[in-house]
Amino acid sequence: MSKRMQYTGVKPEAFEEMKNRLKQMGLTLQSNSGNFNEKGVSGKYDYNQEAEILEIDDLKVGFPASMMMNADSLQQRMTELVVQYGGHPANS
Repeated sequence: MSKRMQYTGVKPEAFEEMKNRLKQMGLTLQSNSGNFNEKGVSGKYDYNQEAEILEIDDLKVGFPASMMMNADSLQQRMTELVVQYGGHPANS
């Protein structure tokens, strides 16, 4: 099952920090939008710097990442990181 998330109030510095943290986990986001598929984690993302909105769609966790986390735990980690830097889940 894939996940869809949207965050508001995501400043450019927060997005850069999120990209750096995800890179430490083995997930590289190359630009402000695109697809990723590394180590069993896949999805699409779009960051609108002017509107400060980050959307992550079709987030899936498969093998080998599924040995350490699932889509829910990855979503929780991403949400915690965004909130830590001043962003908010759009549905709260």
